[in-house]
Amino acid sequence: MKTNFFEQIAGLQINGNLLLNIHHDETGVITVSAVLKKGNITATAGNSLPPMLFKGTATELDEGFFGQFAQPVKQTVGIINNLETYQKELEKAKKNGKNDKDKIAKGGATEPEDDKDDEQNLFSPQVDDTEAKAQKKRLFDEAMERSKELAKQMKYVEALAQLPDPADHADKAELIESRRKEILAGKEIYDKLANQFKD
Repeated sequence: MKTNFFEQIAGLQINGNLLLNIHHDETGVITVSAVLKKGNITATAGNSLPPMLFKGTATELDEGFFGQFAQPVKQTVGIINNLETYQKELEKAKKNGKNDKDKIAKGGATEPEDDKDDEQNLFSPQVDDTEAKAQKKRLFDEAMERSKELAKQMKYVEALAQLPDPADHADKAELIESRRKEILAGKEIYDKLANQFKD
């Protein structure tokens, strides 16, 4: 028996990991969960994108899986690539900001950069972490605002994905949990209404 499953996957041109989880229940319905991951994206939403879910019988999935799968995959790859680009630019800005700060501290004298010094300082503890705290607060505030806006647009799954990790913000864990509960309550109401209109 010859299939073209892997040729179809290769045709999607995914640069990263495609994780597929296939569940077959007793009623004959197959659920396919697909998650895309790329590199070491560490931005807030990078590793918390929700999985793509597809349900149907074996015949239905054989006939329509790749037709339904291609567009969300392209969108998700675009999101991940944007996050990757954002992180690279953020690192570049941090490095440029550090270089500018060093130049000001040295009285404006410019000296050639020594990459080995940067590597050694990469893991050394920072004496003044106010800038790091300010950036962490800014990223937290931005993630909470994005989550709020997505919830207003009734994009509840995306809103949940945008919430910061409470483990990274222990001092604001209650606020994050409160927002998560609000979003879940809105999603539950929305799902109930959507189901009523389907009937």
